[in-house]
Amino acid sequence: MAECIVLKGGGADLDVVTAGVGDVLAGKVIVGADGEPLTGTMANRGAVSQALNAGGSYTVPAGYHNGSGSVTANSLSSQTSATAAAGQILSGYTAWVNGSKLTGSIASLAGQTITPSASQQTISSSGKYMTGNVVVNAVSNLSAANVKKGVVVGGVTGTFEGYVPTATDFYLRGNNIKGWYSDYSYTSFDSGQITLLYNSTNNNVIKTNVNVSFVGYNYLNVEFYISNLQSSTEARVGIYSFNSINTTSKVVYVTSAGDKTISIPINDMQASSILGVAFRYWLGAVYRIWLS
Repeated sequence: MAECIVLKGGGADLDVVTAGVGDVLAGKVIVGADGEPLTGTMANRGAVSQALNAGGSYTVPAGYHNGSGSVTANSLSSQTSATAAAGQILSGYTAWVNGSKLTGSIASLAGQTITPSASQQTISSSGKYMTGNVVVNAVSNLSAANVKKGVVVGGVTGTFEGYVPTATDFYLRGNNIKGWYSDYSYTSFDSGQITLLYNSTNNNVIKTNVNVSFVGYNYLNVEFYISNLQSSTEARVGIYSFNSINTTSKVVYVTSAGDKTISIPINDMQASSILGVAFRYWLGAVYRIWLS
């Protein structure tokens, strides 16, 4: 025969239980409203910590948090790593570098034109930002022919030997020492040369009325330029004595165009004479006539 024991006072009212498994920590057991045991499924997050950069976000996960977690912002310095200094940033502009706001100090230098002079000129551009081009003007008339021979000016080595007449010069680059003249319009005396133009006789002659002494000299020299040979084989440069009718003459033959210097022997000519110099079968210019 079985016995039934009835406890005095009655049991708990389970109708008030509203928690479900998701409301109970995982692994923990409660009694449900029906009196049956329930095992919780809520994740235990403990103390969650998260660091954020500027503009970042963090999604808080569902679960139990013990109240010790935190969300912090990373330092500005750690987010603005850079190597620029104020002297590398334009004046009036700002930038953040390693957490600090810098105002630039680089000055600006506008474009400009430099006119060369005899003295060195320095463009103060150190530590400045160029906002335009720096133009250095060309040196006008800078050519070898305008620079003293052997002297270097602006990278150009001079070839000019000077046009100041010496005691032996009869004509030098426009310096008409012996008063040369021509009876023909096709021979012109220009500022730096005697120009020989085309003519039907193929002959250009210059004369002087000044008596010329040959004493102590052996050659009459002529520096000239042939631009065009009117004879297919030769050009001629000759000197004549006009004291009497062509009593003595000397001729030198040239067979190519270009710059020339010839020496005509005069040691067997009379000691002094009034001269004529003839340029035959070529066109060009005469630069210098002198004794040596």
